[in-house]
Amino acid sequence: MDTKIIRCGFCGWADPKNVDRNFYPDDPRSYICPVCGHIFLDLDPDLSHDIELRNFNTEEKRIIGTVIKNEYERRDRKPFNERRTIRDLEQIIDQYRPLDILEKTDNALLNLEKSSKFAGEAMKVDILRDYRYYHCLNQKELHYILYSLCKEGFVDAIDPSNPHNGLNIATKGYQRLRELKKHIDSRQCFVAMWLAPKLQCVYREAIEPGIEYIEEGEKEPRFKALRIDNKEHTNDINDEIIGEIRRSRFIVCDLTGYRGGVYWEAGFAYGLGLEVIYTCREDWLKEENLYNNKRNDRKVIKGLYDKNGKKINIKKEGIHFDLEHRNRIAWNESDLDDFKKSLTKRIKAVII
Repeated sequence: MDTKIIRCGFCGWADPKNVDRNFYPDDPRSYICPVCGHIFLDLDPDLSHDIELRNFNTEEKRIIGTVIKNEYERRDRKPFNERRTIRDLEQIIDQYRPLDILEKTDNALLNLEKSSKFAGEAMKVDILRDYRYYHCLNQKELHYILYSLCKEGFVDAIDPSNPHNGLNIATKGYQRLRELKKHIDSRQCFVAMWLAPKLQCVYREAIEPGIEYIEEGEKEPRFKALRIDNKEHTNDINDEIIGEIRRSRFIVCDLTGYRGGVYWEAGFAYGLGLEVIYTCREDWLKEENLYNNKRNDRKVIKGLYDKNGKKINIKKEGIHFDLEHRNRIAWNESDLDDFKKSLTKRIKAVII
């Protein structure tokens, strides 16, 4: 075990006896932090973390540590094989969605179930090291969440005032888990987007594969992308949309074209508590005046006509202000491969 690195750059853990370097013993930028998981960075090995990470504030470091810890646990504590660059860390911050207190409580119950081998098993939670796995700010918040689970009857504890020392999931907790897993067990992703023919290649080359194949080399799709026009049915289209959104794990919503139906579908999914991933073609992000007449000193949009075949001048409104603050993936048709990779990264960050 190498003790040269004794302080984690994201949480400040400074006990060299608990820094595991067994996976990459010759790489000074790889170590297992008890709080943040496997840290594997593409940084200058001759510089300290404090210097390399100086542009990240305390909150941003907390977010990075939280995401890395959860990825590490999802991989059954197996090492991460690719070095993370500064840009990778910035993307983690951009893609992170903080959980509110009720979501943290539900997430804690799900984590406890993953740790349990059988119903009634007594478990302990290391609140000093695992609070980031539970998306908590610190061990005090994790203690409060476990105490709340006990108080609500979702878990039974040997000592309700200190539930982390020994607890098991109660019957009421399993009932709550059944409700939570209605969406979690689904492998469907509903895609809400403008169904214009010119966007068909974007769906086929970027959105669909970006959703379905999360890791390289996968022979079977991890998720199934569903666009409503690809489903055969004889029912009312609105009923089909509602039904398929309800059956989905999450939704990808492309805001290109300012389509009212797309906004409605995103709002309906959000109201159900589903994760909504927003995307948009770059030229639709901002409000612009667009004309078919090229003599105007404005951008030109082609192919919009009235019923008499006359060209229409329109005002492109851009993303509605209700969603303007939402994090989204901007894309352009010249680099669909990059769009696909960005979408896959977002799914891995917020869904898996």
